[in-house]
Amino acid sequence: MLLILCDTSIMQKEINCSMRVQFRDGRTVTIRPLKQSDKDSLYDYLQNLSAESRSRFGPHLFDQPTINNICNQPDKDTQRFIAVDESSSLIVAYMLVKQGMIEADQQRYAQRNQFFHHDTTVTYAPSVADDWQSAGLGTVMVNIIENELKQGGICHIVLWGGVQATNLKALNFYKKKGYQFIASFWYDDKDNYDMIKEL
Repeated sequence: MLLILCDTSIMQKEINCSMRVQFRDGRTVTIRPLKQSDKDSLYDYLQNLSAESRSRFGPHLFDQPTINNICNQPDKDTQRFIAVDESSSLIVAYMLVKQGMIEADQQRYAQRNQFFHHDTTVTYAPSVADDWQSAGLGTVMVNIIENELKQGGICHIVLWGGVQATNLKALNFYKKKGYQFIASFWYDDKDNYDMIKEL
């Protein structure tokens, strides 16, 4: 069931969804919001990402205290979604949607005289387990999230910290999903691209 909750005391366009999805290869996942009880599973998920995947996903630290804090005291402006493989009960995808923009992104865009309204803009950070990449899971989750954001009045989705220029798989995915290249920037000794999708 997909549901938009509108409560001004929390993120204005909160998505509260739980959905079962079966893939052509027979694997089934449940896509739902992160719960407090998921802290050990989320920690394991992040630790089991390949070094390459870990280097490309960085909205927060991957250590146990950070994960415990995220699950025990969730940020009211950030929604976190997971996909759980029903056969193993393991988390196989983790995606964040933050109301507005993170400070570093906002400053970078402002330097280019690009400004986005906090209430109609979200920042997005996706990750998918290595064994599930290119299986369609990312597309399914993005479609669910984007559809509900659009219905909730969101106009722009900004990639959290951009995307690394060498991450060709992600760049192709974002282009296919309608994200537009805005500008390149140098961060952490890497070339990165700012990309935005208009809903």
